[in-house]
Amino acid sequence: MTPKFKTRDVNKSFYKNYLQRAEECFHAAKTSHESKEWNASAIMAIHCCIAACDAMCVYFLGKRHSGENHNQAATLFKTIKKSEDINTNANRIVRILRMKNMAEYEERLVYKSEADKILKDSERFLEFVNGQLKK
Repeated sequence: MTPKFKTRDVNKSFYKNYLQRAEECFHAAKTSHESKEWNASAIMAIHCCIAACDAMCVYFLGKRHSGENHNQAATLFKTIKKSEDINTNANRIVRILRMKNMAEYEERLVYKSEADKILKDSERFLEFVNGQLKK
Protein backbone atom coordinates (compact mmCIF):
# COMPACT_ATOMS: atom_id res chain seq x y z
CA MET A 1 0.00 0.00 0.00
CA THR A 2 1.33 3.42 -0.98
CA PRO A 3 1.56 5.95 1.88
CA LYS A 4 -0.76 8.96 1.56
CA PHE A 5 0.80 12.40 1.91
CA LYS A 6 1.53 15.43 -0.25
CA THR A 7 4.15 15.08 -2.94
CA ARG A 8 5.11 17.16 -5.92
CA ASP A 9 6.26 15.78 -9.26
CA VAL A 10 9.72 17.05 -10.20
CA ASN A 11 11.66 16.39 -13.39
CA LYS A 12 14.50 13.99 -12.59
CA SER A 13 17.11 16.41 -13.97
CA PHE A 14 16.46 18.77 -11.03
CA TYR A 15 17.94 16.32 -8.52
CA LYS A 16 21.27 18.12 -9.10
CA ASN A 17 19.81 21.36 -7.75
CA TYR A 18 18.65 19.66 -4.55
CA LEU A 19 22.04 17.99 -4.20
CA GLN A 20 23.84 21.32 -4.67
CA ARG A 21 21.57 22.86 -2.03
CA ALA A 22 22.43 19.99 0.33
CA GLU A 23 26.16 20.44 -0.27
CA GLU A 24 25.96 24.20 0.35
CA CYS A 25 23.94 23.71 3.54
CA PHE A 26 26.44 21.13 4.77
CA HIS A 27 29.32 23.50 4.07
CA ALA A 28 27.52 26.23 6.04
CA ALA A 29 26.84 23.76 8.86
CA LYS A 30 30.54 22.83 9.08
CA THR A 31 31.64 26.45 8.96
CA SER A 32 29.17 27.41 11.71
CA HIS A 33 30.26 24.42 13.78
CA GLU A 34 33.92 25.45 13.50
CA SER A 35 32.87 28.91 14.76
CA LYS A 36 31.04 27.32 17.71
CA GLU A 37 27.69 28.52 16.37
CA TRP A 38 25.76 25.43 17.47
CA ASN A 39 22.30 26.71 16.51
CA ALA A 40 23.26 27.72 12.98
CA SER A 41 25.24 24.51 12.53
CA ALA A 42 22.29 22.35 13.57
CA ILE A 43 19.78 24.25 11.44
CA MET A 44 21.97 24.10 8.33
CA ALA A 45 22.73 20.40 8.89
CA ILE A 46 19.00 19.70 9.17
CA HIS A 47 18.32 21.56 5.92
CA CYS A 48 21.20 19.69 4.28
CA CYS A 49 19.42 16.46 5.17
CA ILE A 50 16.08 17.67 3.82
CA ALA A 51 17.64 18.75 0.50
CA ALA A 52 19.62 15.51 0.18
CA CYS A 53 16.46 13.49 0.83
CA ASP A 54 14.71 15.52 -1.87
CA ALA A 55 17.60 14.85 -4.27
CA MET A 56 17.28 11.09 -3.78
CA CYS A 57 13.50 11.11 -4.12
CA VAL A 58 13.59 13.28 -7.25
CA TYR A 59 16.28 11.11 -8.84
CA PHE A 60 14.67 7.74 -8.09
CA LEU A 61 10.96 8.58 -7.83
CA GLY A 62 10.50 11.77 -9.87
CA LYS A 63 8.85 13.47 -6.91
CA ARG A 64 9.56 14.95 -3.52
CA HIS A 65 7.61 15.39 -0.32
CA SER A 66 5.72 18.70 -0.24
CA GLY A 67 3.73 18.51 2.98
CA GLU A 68 4.38 20.23 6.27
CA ASN A 69 5.37 17.09 8.20
CA HIS A 70 9.00 16.52 7.23
CA ASN A 71 8.95 13.05 8.81
CA GLN A 72 6.80 11.98 5.88
CA ALA A 73 9.78 12.77 3.65
CA ALA A 74 11.55 9.86 5.35
CA THR A 75 8.55 7.65 4.58
CA LEU A 76 8.73 8.66 0.92
CA PHE A 77 12.50 8.05 0.97
CA LYS A 78 11.86 4.47 2.14
CA THR A 79 9.78 3.81 -0.98
CA ILE A 80 12.86 4.22 -3.20
CA LYS A 81 13.68 0.54 -2.66
CA LYS A 82 13.70 -2.06 0.05
CA SER A 83 17.23 -2.29 1.42
CA GLU A 84 19.05 -2.10 4.70
CA ASP A 85 20.95 1.01 3.53
CA ILE A 86 17.72 2.82 2.71
CA ASN A 87 16.19 1.88 6.08
CA THR A 88 19.32 2.92 7.97
CA ASN A 89 19.35 6.27 6.25
CA ALA A 90 15.60 6.79 6.61
CA ASN A 91 16.12 6.32 10.36
CA ARG A 92 18.96 8.84 10.19
CA ILE A 93 16.60 11.34 8.51
CA VAL A 94 14.02 10.86 11.26
CA ARG A 95 16.68 11.29 13.98
CA ILE A 96 17.88 14.54 12.40
CA LEU A 97 14.36 15.87 11.81
CA ARG A 98 13.40 15.25 15.46
CA MET A 99 15.63 18.21 16.31
CA LYS A 100 14.20 20.58 13.67
CA ASN A 101 11.42 22.18 15.70
CA MET A 102 13.62 22.66 18.77
CA ALA A 103 16.54 24.07 16.78
CA GLU A 104 14.42 26.51 14.80
CA TYR A 105 11.53 27.56 17.02
CA GLU A 106 11.86 26.70 20.71
CA GLU A 107 13.19 28.93 23.45
CA ARG A 108 16.25 26.89 24.35
CA LEU A 109 19.42 26.83 22.31
CA VAL A 110 21.10 23.82 20.72
CA TYR A 111 23.78 22.21 22.90
CA LYS A 112 27.21 21.51 21.45
CA SER A 113 26.67 17.76 21.88
CA GLU A 114 23.43 18.00 19.86
CA ALA A 115 25.10 20.03 17.12
CA ASP A 116 27.92 17.47 17.00
CA LYS A 117 25.49 14.59 16.55
CA ILE A 118 23.32 16.35 13.97
CA LEU A 119 26.38 17.34 11.94
CA LYS A 120 27.78 13.80 12.06
CA ASP A 121 24.45 12.24 11.03
CA SER A 122 24.01 14.82 8.28
CA GLU A 123 27.50 14.13 6.96
CA ARG A 124 26.88 10.38 6.88
CA PHE A 125 23.54 10.87 5.15
CA LEU A 126 25.03 13.21 2.55
CA GLU A 127 27.85 10.73 1.90
CA PHE A 128 25.28 7.99 1.33
CA VAL A 129 23.26 10.17 -1.04
CA ASN A 130 26.36 11.21 -2.98
CA GLY A 131 27.36 7.57 -3.28
CA GLN A 132 23.96 6.69 -4.73
CA LEU A 133 23.72 9.64 -7.12
CA LYS A 134 27.29 9.95 -8.35
CA LYS A 135 27.78 6.38 -9.54
